[in-house]
Amino acid sequence: MAYADLHIHSWFSDGTMSPAEILEEAVQKNIKVLSITDHDVLQGTKQLISLCGKTEVCCISGVELNAVENGVNYHILGYGFHIDDAAFNQRVAGNRQLLEEVNIKLIEKMLPDYPDISMEEYQSYSYPREAGGWKALHYFMHKGITHNLNDGFSVYAEYDHTYTCVNFPDIKTVCRWIHEAGGHAILAHPGKVIKCDDITEFEQQVCRLLDLNLDGIECYYPSHTKQIENICLRICRERGLIVTSGSDCHGTFQDTSIGQLLTPVELLNIDRL
Repeated sequence: MAYADLHIHSWFSDGTMSPAEILEEAVQKNIKVLSITDHDVLQGTKQLISLCGKTEVCCISGVELNAVENGVNYHILGYGFHIDDAAFNQRVAGNRQLLEEVNIKLIEKMLPDYPDISMEEYQSYSYPREAGGWKALHYFMHKGITHNLNDGFSVYAEYDHTYTCVNFPDIKTVCRWIHEAGGHAILAHPGKVIKCDDITEFEQQVCRLLDLNLDGIECYYPSHTKQIENICLRICRERGLIVTSGSDCHGTFQDTSIGQLLTPVELLNIDRL
C-alpha cells in the first residue's frame, strides 16, 4: 500500500535529517507522497524536489509558517506553491527573521540573570545542524544553563516568552501569501494548538479559523485523538476542504518518525496540491 507523509522537518529548520536522508527513509517505508515543511524556510523542500525527480515519490512543495491570531501562535502549512516565486521566497525569509527575533528577545530578557552570556556571543555562536533544534537551545547548553535541548523549552516558559513577542502576520495574511504563490493553506495539528476541553468549543474554534481563508486541515496527526480526527474529517467533508496527514517528524530531535501514521494516499483528497 502507498502512504503519504506531508509534515516533516529537515535540518534546514529544527530536524536532524538531510532531505536526502528523509527521502531514503520514505522510499524504504513505501511513502509515495512526501513533503518537507520546514519552519519558515524553503531550502529543504527545494532540495527534496530536485531529489525526488530520480524516484517514484511524488514530492509536494511545502513549508510551515508561523502566524499569530488573537494572541495565539498557529502553524499554517503551505503546499503546492511555486517554489521559485520571488515574493513568496522573500515573505518566508521575513518570517524566518521574526522567528530568530523571538530568540534574541529572550536572550535580552536573560542578560540580567546570566552575566556569563552576551548578545555578541550568541550572535556569533554556531552549532551542527544535524543535531536538530535551533541556535538558542544549543546556546543554553553551551553556557551550562540547560543539560539537553528539550530542557531549553523550560527557559521560554520561565520567562513567559512566546512567539507573540514579535509581529508575525495573522492567518489571513499568511493564507494570502500562499495563495498568491499558487499554493494551498492548511491548518496544522489543531488538536495540538487549540487548548480546549469542550469538544463543541473546539469544533467552533476550528471553524472560525477556517473562515480566515484556509483550504484544509491536517486531520491525521500523531497526537490527535480519534475524536478530534473524526471532527476534523467531518468538517473537511462538509466544507469540501483538503484533508492532509503528517508525522511532524524532526528526526531524533523529537519522538515521531517518518510515515508513522501509515496513512494511505487514498484517504487524502490531495489532488489539488
